[in-house]
Amino acid sequence: MEKTITLQILGRTFTFQTESDAPDAKKVAALFEEAVEKVQRQYEGKLVNVDKETILILTGLNIASEQFKLEERYQQLCNRVTEKSAVVLNELEKAMAC
Repeated sequence: MEKTITLQILGRTFTFQTESDAPDAKKVAALFEEAVEKVQRQYEGKLVNVDKETILILTGLNIASEQFKLEERYQQLCNRVTEKSAVVLNELEKAMAC
């Protein structure tokens, strides 16, 4: 069942439909809002004037970078589990052969 979620980002209201449970969608929305605020804080008090579109693009790039790092770590973990499983399987096969 689709849920409607509303976000307030950079002074604009965004409403979207989600298949997720409302609490999960709200958590995702809150994470995004936090990521936007983090980028905004990086430019507070600086002489550089950064528009809203740039803030959103930088936020998206930061999230994509984090996702990339997580995928790499996940792949490394899968590789380690596969290697360790092969060792355990090999030891079991040796023990059964005796």
